[in-house]
Parts: sequence; structure tokens; C-alpha cells
Amino acid sequence: MMGKMDLTTTVSCFEWRLGHALERFPAKWIQVRVKKTRKSKKLEPRSDSIGSDKALAGIFFVALATCNSSVRAATFDCVLEPSLTVKLGSPVSSLLADVQAERGDVVKRGQVIAHVESAVEEAAVLFNRARAESTAEIEAKQAILAQKTGIINRKRGLQESHVGSPQDVENAQADFNVAKQEVALAVLNKRMAEIDLQRSKAMLDQRTIRSPIDGVVTQRNLGPGEYVNQESNIVSVARIDPLNAETYLPVRYYGEVKIGDKAKVRPNDPVGGDRDAEVSVVDQVFDAASGTFGVRLRLANSDYTVPAGLRCRVTFSIPEKPASRDASAERTTP
Repeated sequence: MMGKMDLTTTVSCFEWRLGHALERFPAKWIQVRVKKTRKSKKLEPRSDSIGSDKALAGIFFVALATCNSSVRAATFDCVLEPSLTVKLGSPVSSLLADVQAERGDVVKRGQVIAHVESAVEEAAVLFNRARAESTAEIEAKQAILAQKTGIINRKRGLQESHVGSPQDVENAQADFNVAKQEVALAVLNKRMAEIDLQRSKAMLDQRTIRSPIDGVVTQRNLGPGEYVNQESNIVSVARIDPLNAETYLPVRYYGEVKIGDKAKVRPNDPVGGDRDAEVSVVDQVFDAASGTFGVRLRLANSDYTVPAGLRCRVTFSIPEKPASRDASAERTTP
């Protein structure tokens, strides 16, 4: 791959070498100072000179020839790491009933990993379900309301016939109003029972530990019968699709690598092979001690053929840049 540089790399190399040459030779005119004559065999000054256009042309062709003949892509060491690692615990404190995952198991998002002891919560769900599904209280209150409705209708008929007293009608009306409110209260109680059922189900669901991501179980710390609380770690799950390729570049490459750029990542043996990766993070804070900055690349790994924790080499579509003499002098100067 090093011998087959694409057009982008060659152009980048040419731009860098041309700019470097122009910085070193900023003169507008290059004077030809002497020439040798046959008669006196002495060096005499010439009045003619070479214009800047010819000098620039020379620099142009030298830079292009250098890139075409000895260009090398910038390659750095890297390490493949999981894109996310989660340590699964429990939101409640209790004893573990069972653990259904072992180290090395491939798990899916939402898959059950463990259960916490939940006999009390299961009983609460059964109790609240019975209350929520029952309509006996509402039916009883509705029967009383129907009775009170008949009574008040008869009382009003007697009053219209000048047989009943107004006091009897008022009492019947009050009983009717109370019965009507009791029906509404019974409906509310049923609604509250349904809410209690939802709450008890949620509390029971907290006793089931599920994986929040697709990944691989990397560690199991607790087993059935052990006590677990909010700070305990039952298992650890690592997401290895995608993988993160972590590398560090010298600061002279800052600005050359940008988010979204493509690169080639080659894992070490026994995996090997060049794989496409994309830059996802470029650190904005340098490491002053080493003179480097971090770069993260995202590497697809849907078939899980590349394990995490493997060393690798990453090659960018930019030319190698030798360390400048000024930078080397600054680092060696006490």
C-alpha cells in the first residue's frame, strides 16, 4: 500500500514541499554573480540575472519530482479499543437470583443478563392487578345510584300530587347526589389501582438487569446468592461494533487530519488486512510533554472478526512530514 499512493496524497506532498521551498528561498531575484572568461581566466561579474519566474519553475519541478519519486504516506501506531464499555449494576439492593451471561458471551440490546430477588414485587403485581381488573365496587355504587334515582323520582311525583312534603324531596335529592359521587369515586379508585399496577410492574422490572447495548461480556464479578447494591458491578459489556482506533500524531500534522477524513487501519497479526476507517475525533488540546495530539477513528466491525485491544497501524492520505530543524533545536535547548 505504501508504494501505491493515490492522487490526493501526491498533491498534498507537492503542496507541502513547494511551500517549504518557498519559505526557505523568498528572494525575488536570483543573481548570477560570476562567469569564467577565456582571455583573463578571471571571474568577472555578469550583468544579467535570472528572473523569479524561472526560479519558481525550477522549484516547482524539483518539488514535483521529489514527491513522485519518494513520497510516503504518514503512518502511525494505534490501538483498537471498544467504542463503549458499560458496567451493569442494579438500581435496587437485594440478592442476585441468577446471572445468565458469562465472560465472552455475545449479547444483544435488551437481552436479560441477571435477575435480582423479586418475590415481594411479584406479589405486589398480582395484588394490584386484581384490584385494577375488578369492577365490583363500581357496579355496587351504580346499583345504589339507580335506587336513589328511583326514590327521588317517586318523591317528586308525590310532591306534584300534593301528597309528599318538600322535605322528603330534599332528602331524596341529597341521597341521590351522594350516590352519584360515590360512583365517580369508585371509578377513580379503579384508575388509581391501574396506576398502582403500573408502578408495581416498574418496580418488578427493576429487578431484571438487561444489556443496554450490543456487545461482548468482558467480565463477570458477581454470581447467584451474592448481595448487590447500587455501587455493585455485576458484569461488564463492551461494544466492539464499531471499534475505536486510538492514535497520537505529532503536532506538525495538526490541521492535516480532519473529522470525516478516510484512512486505512491495519490490525497486527494474526488478524491483518487493511480496513477502511473514518476520523471521528481530533483533540483540541495538545500533550505538551510529548508534542502530540490524539486522533480517534471509527472502524466498522459488524462481523466481530477484529478483537478489541489489538495493536494496529493507521495510514492517512497525507505525506510524511519530517520534523523541522527549528522544532528539534527547541526541544533540545534546555
